[in-house]
Amino acid sequence: AHKGAFELAKVLHQDLSVGNIVIYKGKGHLVDWDLAKLVNIQGPRQTTRTGTCQFMSAYLIEHSNATHMVGDDLESSLFVILWTAL
Repeated sequence: AHKGAFELAKVLHQDLSVGNIVIYKGKGHLVDWDLAKLVNIQGPRQTTRTGTCQFMSAYLIEHSNATHMVGDDLESSLFVILWTAL
């Protein structure tokens, strides 16, 4: 879902967490797109920090004014996998 949203629609979810992934018939679906942002929009979508802290990329946590990039969502995906596996 994330790959298709990014590559086809040019959208970043920006809030990947265990609560925003639903498994239906063996397939994962991203839900809760209210914090999503079109990739071509420059700057933050909101003036406050977005996302679930436990799953945010280390870079975004350390740099409060950083722009959310696809790598940040991918790092969040890794944290979700680790969270569920452990």
